[in-house]
Amino acid sequence: MFRIRMMFKMLCQHIVFPFVYFFNRIRPVDKKLVILADSHHDGCPEQMTYIRKLLMESDCKVEEHFFDIYTIGKWEAFKKMVLFMARYAVAGTVVVCDYFLPVASCNKKKKTKVVQLWHGCGAFKKFGYNSKEDIPEGYVGNVHKNYSLVTVSGDGAIKPFETAMVLGVGNIIKPIGVSFTDRLFDEDYIGLCKDKFRFEYPDAVGKKVILWAPTFRGNAKKKKGENNMLPGEEYVNLLMEDDNYYVIKSTHPHLHQSGRMTTSELLCCVDLLITDYSSVFFEYLLLDKPIIFFAPDYDEYSANRGFYLDYKTLPGKVLTLDTDLKPHVKELLEQDEYSSQRTEFKELYMNACDGCATRRIANYIL
Repeated sequence: MFRIRMMFKMLCQHIVFPFVYFFNRIRPVDKKLVILADSHHDGCPEQMTYIRKLLMESDCKVEEHFFDIYTIGKWEAFKKMVLFMARYAVAGTVVVCDYFLPVASCNKKKKTKVVQLWHGCGAFKKFGYNSKEDIPEGYVGNVHKNYSLVTVSGDGAIKPFETAMVLGVGNIIKPIGVSFTDRLFDEDYIGLCKDKFRFEYPDAVGKKVILWAPTFRGNAKKKKGENNMLPGEEYVNLLMEDDNYYVIKSTHPHLHQSGRMTTSELLCCVDLLITDYSSVFFEYLLLDKPIIFFAPDYDEYSANRGFYLDYKTLPGKVLTLDTDLKPHVKELLEQDEYSSQRTEFKELYMNACDGCATRRIANYIL
């Protein structure tokens, strides 16, 4: 079945989509037309909300192509991608924030810009062409083809992105900041998140709030809606039994249904983050709060996936064996000894995130 899906994808990428683009490319490029596209959400992804707002306030024409390929069915997804290709042929700019097959399926016009915002900061676990889990061996074509600009959060992310996207050394990957991090510099946004948190989680009042945000594992189609126990989750469950703490689980949206608040909203409201391999910790660095890296399956995950950095040197308490989390949480909340390490990581991987990234990206588009 997997082989059949791969063959269908390559048929679309190399024949159907290029034909639709070629058929429509006779029409001139409309420099004012900006297309926002994503195939993992049925509405505007969080990663695009700030740039969408700025573009809507400008004189450009914003067109949205959002759909969740895993919920609408293959035929509906195919039709939406075909429609995108027709509009792509005349667009001045296309903005994406994740893998989006159609954008790489043709030789685009030179006058058309493609901006990849990506959906994570820094460079943690291997992805793209550095990971067989992301792009299987034998896949023909480059899914990152046609990018004009890839925005990254800091200087330390440039080299990993170059190898992961097979873009080579050039001027495409730029550390001009990640748009969605601007909200962590927005006092109004943070205030609204805290108000929402008090409403949604009234039982958390008077307790230390802990967010458990593990990485996504495996194939999104296979995992969606399943309720599998994740590595280390039993110890998180034990932590939830302690009346001193209020623990919130925020698993990847492809694993479980979305909760009352998004992970990004919760970051503004919690006292401590626990994760294994999620790049969400890079965002959390901007808030300068303690982190526990809890990865009981570290040896296996490291051998299968790998990292761009030394896991043992991460800016927080690193736990790579099954262990009771309570004493580690108590110790870290009472005495945070990792502040200087967080500052070093932030200066390397998040130095371009200053609250003005969206404006810089918009200036490139406009």
